[in-house]
Amino acid sequence: MDSTDMEAFLRGFYAARIEGDVEAVGAMFADDARFRIVGSPEFSMLATSVHGREAIMGLFRTISDSFGLDEFSMEDLLVDGNRAAIRWSARVQNITSGDTFTTELADFIEIDGGKIISLNEFLDTALAG
Repeated sequence: MDSTDMEAFLRGFYAARIEGDVEAVGAMFADDARFRIVGSPEFSMLATSVHGREAIMGLFRTISDSFGLDEFSMEDLLVDGNRAAIRWSARVQNITSGDTFTTELADFIEIDGGKIISLNEFLDTALAG
């Protein structure tokens, strides 16, 4: 996958994610992929790590059921071979409380064979949780 294909793939990933399309998001992960929301699990229930497409889809389903995303903006997209660093922002609505906030996130993604094999996401776990 060249950098143009990688950028198109990633833009599709974020479009599906913002729409809450868990099936489309899940289809973009390899069977044995890893997804980690970086943080301290002692202080935030969002800080977690899951392995495998089904577990990742379950986590994305929980996230999309809990948080609505809009006003998405990809601030930075850097591609180096099969790795990418993405800084993005969105307005987030906590569906349970109705609270909204705008925040930035940073994702580090590795792709192999046209599928995500690793996604490490940095976000303000205290703000979201």
